[in-house]
Amino acid sequence: MEFKVGEVYIAYKHNNPLKSFKFRVLKAEDFFLEAEVLEGLINVDLWDTYIVRIPRLQQELQFIEISPYHYDEERNILRIIILGYFLERRKFVRFNVERLNIPIRSEYFEGIVENVSLGGVKIKVHKWLKPLTEGTPVFVEAKIPSVDKVYKFVITPVKVAENFISAKFEKPVKVTSDFFYTCLQLLNKELAPIEERRKFRRFYVEPLGILVDTPLGMGNLVDISLKGMKVFIRKPYNVDEEVLKDGFMIAVRFPDEPEEYLINVDLVNKTKNGYVSFKINKWDRDALKFTSKVLEKISQTGDIKEV
Repeated sequence: MEFKVGEVYIAYKHNNPLKSFKFRVLKAEDFFLEAEVLEGLINVDLWDTYIVRIPRLQQELQFIEISPYHYDEERNILRIIILGYFLERRKFVRFNVERLNIPIRSEYFEGIVENVSLGGVKIKVHKWLKPLTEGTPVFVEAKIPSVDKVYKFVITPVKVAENFISAKFEKPVKVTSDFFYTCLQLLNKELAPIEERRKFRRFYVEPLGILVDTPLGMGNLVDISLKGMKVFIRKPYNVDEEVLKDGFMIAVRFPDEPEEYLINVDLVNKTKNGYVSFKINKWDRDALKFTSKVLEKISQTGDIKEV
């Protein structure tokens, strides 16, 4: 995707951005990264989902979902699967940072930062210097007093009211990421730990026509998550289900591609109307590559439906 070897990025946990880590990319492939963890190793939870902000020239920022799946303690190497583009910008968690008293100013206004998210900022305006219209890029300076550091970056207002501005971050990405990261680090010293949801996001993928061959029969993939998958069996086989208790392998492939992926699974549930649920019990290269490719395809189509 968009990751560059040697560059430093910050990954924020999807449901709790207070848990984040910095990493430097050592090796980048289509679906996988090898990275050196620079900060926040304690916040790395294998198989959980994180979001990384990526700049793209002359385009809006991209948000990419990743999931770390293996950590080599001796070498400090983290292996990461790239899950695909994150398209739900409006669903970012917002944090109230008003008590941090962060002054922010531009040629249009003076005020303080009221809340911040991975995608943008809300500003409480204390003084207007000249009129500002929505959609106008604005260069701002924000100073975090407790760290004595000034951040200079560009925002684009999406709503301008009498006493506040809601805006999205634009550039430089490294500066806005560091600003957000520093705000969360300061909040983290004050807030109690946030209870995290352990629910895996499941995506509806039946329109992709993914073919699945299992010991129970042949069919199509209905939905998938980092935990497992559901298959609709169209052509059932006669099989002694006792032999399936210890796990088995299924074969999956995309209808327009010859490559086949062999995935180790456990049988979780089987319904009378032909639906079978499997748990992925071994995250080897085939499982990781297939899952990443599915999420990449649904991200490209923009037809993302959670189930």
